[in-house]
Amino acid sequence: KLRLTKPNHRGKRSVMLRHLLRGLTRGIPEWDTASKAALGLGIALLMLMLPLGFIGPEPIQLPARIGAFGLLLTIQLLVLWGNRRVISPYHQAQRHFINGDYVRARDILETVPESGRTSVDALVLLGNAYRHLGQFDQSRAALEHALGLKPDYHFALYGLGKLRLVVGDYEAAGRLIAKALLFGAPDVVQFDLGQAFYLLGDAEKSNHYFSNSRAAVADEPSQAMMLDYYRYRMGAGKRPAIRAVRAHLRFWRQEALKHRQTPYGAALQKDVDALSGWLQDV
Repeated sequence: KLRLTKPNHRGKRSVMLRHLLRGLTRGIPEWDTASKAALGLGIALLMLMLPLGFIGPEPIQLPARIGAFGLLLTIQLLVLWGNRRVISPYHQAQRHFINGDYVRARDILETVPESGRTSVDALVLLGNAYRHLGQFDQSRAALEHALGLKPDYHFALYGLGKLRLVVGDYEAAGRLIAKALLFGAPDVVQFDLGQAFYLLGDAEKSNHYFSNSRAAVADEPSQAMMLDYYRYRMGAGKRPAIRAVRAHLRFWRQEALKHRQTPYGAALQKDVDALSGWLQDV
């Protein structure tokens, strides 16, 4: 005799709830009050609709199920809306990095898991934060790890090239930044490439890359001023305007101070001293 079993509606409801809860995040405490209230109301209505849809009176089961499905979609949209201001640790660190708070950026990034594409970006940002903080060994390890995950990633190549520039290994810096450019780095990195060859004493290559980067550094006035200074020193351009030197020398003075224990910092300090002398002569 065939024995009929009652459908396991409780199991179906459990699956639906797990699917819903999967979309919820720990960011809910950070939501605004209206979003929290809307989510609470949506979940309460869903708890009412689900029993009616499966074990309620037969005439209202189908409308209740349709309503429950609509509520699920609405709640998912509410989750997206509520999370609009909740950002990932990587993006939090990125904000701190942009604002120059490299310590905070480093502290956040050290907790980011090292798997997947996002972690490659996090490793690069972490390596760059380490560089700004003078933690050169940690910087190299993070950037080389990123390149191990994505060998042709131009941000990682540039980051490692910038690190080699700062520690005074100008030949390696030139190779790495040139490779980054080959794999899609923006034209602005040609300034760093020109700087590497300038510090190597290769005026021809330095002028080549400085000329190529001129348009790209237009939005970076500190770099534009130093580019003009370098080209003037090599006899390839006019002396930068005093007003530009006065406006942007502070940036390079801070860079020289930050890297004062490195060959790059020492070389930069000589240029800063020369530019400071120009201001005193005015």
